[in-house]
Amino acid sequence: MHPRRLRRLPHAALPAAAALLCALLASCSSGSASAGASPTGASQVPTGSPGPAVTPAVMSSPKTLPPSRLCTVLDESAARRVLTAPKQAPRISPGKGTAEDSCSYASGDGTALLTLNPSTRSYDDEVAASHRLVRDPASAGMRDVKVTEVTGLGQGAFRETVQVLRPQQDVAYVVWRAGSRTWVLTLAETRGAKGADRLASLARQLTPRLPR
Repeated sequence: MHPRRLRRLPHAALPAAAALLCALLASCSSGSASAGASPTGASQVPTGSPGPAVTPAVMSSPKTLPPSRLCTVLDESAARRVLTAPKQAPRISPGKGTAEDSCSYASGDGTALLTLNPSTRSYDDEVAASHRLVRDPASAGMRDVKVTEVTGLGQGAFRETVQVLRPQQDVAYVVWRAGSRTWVLTLAETRGAKGADRLASLARQLTPRLPR
């Protein structure tokens, strides 16, 4: 497995989470969920979104978990700095093992997903992984990888932007060290990179509220 996938948002997470959000909250029609949250290549991802072509097995709702404590850090008002009409995305049970400690919000139109989570790796390992990805993005199904230093955030921070090829998404990460932990703020968008420039300022706002 490529090192990126150990902490990064899975490539299919945006269409799955956004469509599931529409299904659970009944906030989107079946047509809008399909168009806004299913970019090229996402048809293989079971989303649970309603529609005439979906079989009863796929329509069965996955088990959801209580919101992560991180949703008191990345709350709706904070998510609104990056997303339009944000809605908290369901936290899905992994079936086996322990659920990741993360908090996500989808945009109202289902085209963007914002996620906060701690990294399981050290900040130095994250920097090294980003350098490897810059040298060989194709091995992770990405292109146009750019890494820039972020100042005034924690004890070290950088921003990484990539284009994911399947399903097509623009994904931006801000990775930073705060105290003894490393944090990742991810924004995945299916209709062009529109909110990436606001991620670093959002991370600065969230840092004082992070668990130590």
